[in-house]
Amino acid sequence: MKHFQNKRNPVLPLEYHVPDSEAHVMPDGTLYIYGSFDDREDVFCSEKYHVVSTPDMEHWTIHDISFTGQQVPWYNDPDAPKYPGIDWSRPTPFIRKMLEAARENGDDMKEKFEQEGEKDKPALLFAPDCLERDGKYYLYFCMPDDSEGVAVSDRPEGPFADPVQLPCGGIDPAVFIDDDGQAYYYWGQLFSHGVRLNPDMVSFNPEGIRDDLVTEETHFFHEGSSMRKIGDTYYYVYADMERGKPTSLGYSTGKSPLAPFTYRGIIIDNDGCDPSMTAKDQSAELLFTAIQRNLVYQRHWKIVLKMYTIWGRTGSRSWRIRILKTIPIPPTNGWTNGSACVISMRSSR
Repeated sequence: MKHFQNKRNPVLPLEYHVPDSEAHVMPDGTLYIYGSFDDREDVFCSEKYHVVSTPDMEHWTIHDISFTGQQVPWYNDPDAPKYPGIDWSRPTPFIRKMLEAARENGDDMKEKFEQEGEKDKPALLFAPDCLERDGKYYLYFCMPDDSEGVAVSDRPEGPFADPVQLPCGGIDPAVFIDDDGQAYYYWGQLFSHGVRLNPDMVSFNPEGIRDDLVTEETHFFHEGSSMRKIGDTYYYVYADMERGKPTSLGYSTGKSPLAPFTYRGIIIDNDGCDPSMTAKDQSAELLFTAIQRNLVYQRHWKIVLKMYTIWGRTGSRSWRIRILKTIPIPPTNGWTNGSACVISMRSSR
């Protein structure tokens, strides 16, 4: 565990990298950051999670390991259920472009992808999310084999234990609890999915899955689902493909947590800021609280409307946002001081 004090950018010491970060104010009033933990040279994650917390955006704690990939009993188990994450039978425009580029180079991208999926891999942990219910904290995670699961703890910083595999495949899990107490689970890359969670928070009925909540063709969806609610409107935020690749963060709105949604535009626009930008580790979240009114954004690639900081492998920046009574949320350039607007602020529950 490491404690430090800091009010400037970058927020975390330079030796710590937490991409894919999701921020929630838990019942104790503290902001907790759940993200991948990047300490490898080959990928922007590792086989462990560390939770980061702050009560005031000045005093920070990087907690001890909260969960490891080695705790997941089904990973690399040939007898475990398999749930594919990408539907190759109906490729999106982005997939078609990648397939065509691979064919021009004499490669079969689909075949390589499937062969890679059959190999044993390190038990890497990708983008997580976490919420509290009835004194328990539920950590939702995903892994390179497209498996997704949930582990439980009595404390927001963990350690988390007793992982349960969920009956779905993909990446970037997100969890949302509506005003009536019903919890929803979202996930997916290129294809978005959502479902009602059962009251136990560790299971759902696969027959209730709603596919294509937002799509690449209509909503420019790529990955990084995140749901929040303002008034009676649901805000679905994600990595946005409108610029041709997922360099932006966009959103759609609807009157139900499981669609239909109407595309509303880009919030954070990084188009042209970095020629090497791709879909790598991109995800998004909106978080509304009555405590702070700031913007959290991460380079590889994350947004959180909440207290302010940026998470990233190569540096951090932050903005304070203006809270307005109008919509839509105006676009902000990802590498300049900017502002975003929301209708109101509310807790993550």
